[in-house]
Amino acid sequence: MRQRIAIFAAVALLTGSAATAQAQAAFGVIGGVSQATFTGGGSQGITWRTTFLAGAVGIVPLGEVLAIRPELHYATKGARARVGRTAADALELSYLELPVLLQVRTDPETLMRPQLYGGMSVGMLLGCRREEVDCDADPDFVGHTFGSSLVVGGEVEAFGTALGVRYEAGLNTVRAGLAGLEIVNGVLSLTLRYLFQR
Repeated sequence: MRQRIAIFAAVALLTGSAATAQAQAAFGVIGGVSQATFTGGGSQGITWRTTFLAGAVGIVPLGEVLAIRPELHYATKGARARVGRTAADALELSYLELPVLLQVRTDPETLMRPQLYGGMSVGMLLGCRREEVDCDADPDFVGHTFGSSLVVGGEVEAFGTALGVRYEAGLNTVRAGLAGLEIVNGVLSLTLRYLFQR
């Protein structure tokens, strides 16, 4: 009886080890080009500006289908005036962001792997400029040092490289100093992700 228990335990241990080895975490890089703007009560008279993001990404499998996807990246955001105003009439923001996402993946045996993800992101404001002037020198600007947002997106992956699209909806107001200017970030990004070989 003890021998059977020992054999069963050994088989279970080997099976668990194989599954763990097969579901190893992966690490890579991510970058993208974005169209950023503001939404909310104070967003009249502004439009999109082209921004970017760049950083690192990890994939931690929770099984064949689900994975936790932490990221750490530098991202620029903001908005500019509508047609008829110069590009200098813009609020340019830069953040260090930490999204933590839940990713749903398809069969790993297929060549092309569509996948969806979503979750929360927290960010620290690194810089802010308005009309080429630092926001600290603007008495009308009162911004938040930290922000949070919801992130949803999808990718198609092949050979460790994935092309994707995501939308990030801000949850905190960007400019909080004046009544009626309760604006939040809205960013649509086209991304390219690469995972290093394990």
